[in-house]
Amino acid sequence: MAMRRMKKMAALLAAAAMLTGMIGGCGGTGQETEESAASQPSAAEEAGAEGDGAGTEQAKEEGQAAGSGEEVTLRFSWWGGDSRHEATLACIEAFEALYPNITIEAEYGGFDGYQDKLSAALSGGTEADIIQMDQPWMATYMSQNPDFFLDISQYEDIIDLSGFSQDFLDDFCVYNDKLVSLPTGNNATNFLANQAVLDEAGIEFGDTITWDDFYEQGKKVNEADPEKYFVNMDSGIFWFVTKIYLMQLTDRQLINEDYTVGYTVDEMEEAFAYTKKLYDDKVILPLEESMIFSGAPQDNPGWNNDMYGSWLNWSSTADQQQWGENAVTLPYPGLEGAQNSGVIVRPAQLMVISSNCSHPEEAMLFLDFMFNQDEGILALKDSRSIPPTEHGRALLEENGMINAQASQAVELAMQNPGTPELDVANTTEVSNTFNSVLEKMIYGEFDSPRAAAEDAYNLMTSMLETVKADQQ
Repeated sequence: MAMRRMKKMAALLAAAAMLTGMIGGCGGTGQETEESAASQPSAAEEAGAEGDGAGTEQAKEEGQAAGSGEEVTLRFSWWGGDSRHEATLACIEAFEALYPNITIEAEYGGFDGYQDKLSAALSGGTEADIIQMDQPWMATYMSQNPDFFLDISQYEDIIDLSGFSQDFLDDFCVYNDKLVSLPTGNNATNFLANQAVLDEAGIEFGDTITWDDFYEQGKKVNEADPEKYFVNMDSGIFWFVTKIYLMQLTDRQLINEDYTVGYTVDEMEEAFAYTKKLYDDKVILPLEESMIFSGAPQDNPGWNNDMYGSWLNWSSTADQQQWGENAVTLPYPGLEGAQNSGVIVRPAQLMVISSNCSHPEEAMLFLDFMFNQDEGILALKDSRSIPPTEHGRALLEENGMINAQASQAVELAMQNPGTPELDVANTTEVSNTFNSVLEKMIYGEFDSPRAAAEDAYNLMTSMLETVKADQQ
């Protein structure tokens, strides 16, 4: 696999400055909860039916020129929570009204199991035409088959790419010199909290938050009420705690360029011990309870009933709560003196078009509607985090549709983004290896965090030797 060298930090920071400037003054409540999404007016009504319809007419004329005009059915697959589903279905409805010869069949659900189904579909050639993809998966899929997805740049007569940051596309969406995906939005790691729960437990944080603060303050929630927990988290513990802790501890990559493990057993032991302590001292909801809602922790009834105080997740999930003014975004925890914040900035998700798609022009037309046409942008709102185009960000800001917590999370992350990672660190093989070891450790299947760290190091070393051999 030969992806263009990811992460030109200067370019990313330049994009960050532009984004921060646009969203920093976002007005309105910014709240877009699952409950309210179902009762929202149409995109045209929300926008006050602004404009003279010229954009819609232009889009229709361009679509008629680009599409075949025949009856077309496209399958569109994505994951998300209720608010994303509602917004996406509204976008599809608006598109189908504009192009009645095109039907979009929606295939959606939760995150848990989505990748397994996608991998099986890609292997069997039964995948959807339009697919929402998680950015870390791309390295694996493109190494398996560099022709899984269409080169979007070959359809610039249908889809306008001028509003996207070219640097962002180069860093995250180009493989083998082909633009095989588009980012759905700008995403960042996010510490989202329910201020009501924090206040009830007497939790106070300063302008910066250390992992010691996170632990010491977090214990107060369960100590005050044994039914409550500071953190609601599922298998994302590796992504949002253990790995970031290691990056801050060492200022090194998880995986080196020569396909060796970037951390020593001693360093991994420290991060594992901290992770285990969060569970042992009831800072985090017990794993046996959280895994019932794996991939959708927002579906846990306690989440919106003031039973849990926070989560560490992506900014694109900031709307998955119904806390009103109690929703706050806090600085991401860190280690004192760390040279690397470990905070991740990347696409919220990616959109790809299958190379098996029988109607690629119509599929590209739908992507253009989502990303560039006012009605599509207003229907989707910020259901996939901060929009990736300048026009999309400006339009949602103008209409008060950018979630305040998502906006603030991205802004905080852009102030001190972590050192970007190599592609191999984001493969499913790596995350699955760490997750399996961490789960066993949390369930008490290892004598100590040291034993878990040794097991993880050995498994990772063996797995990376296999990956390296496959790349050669």
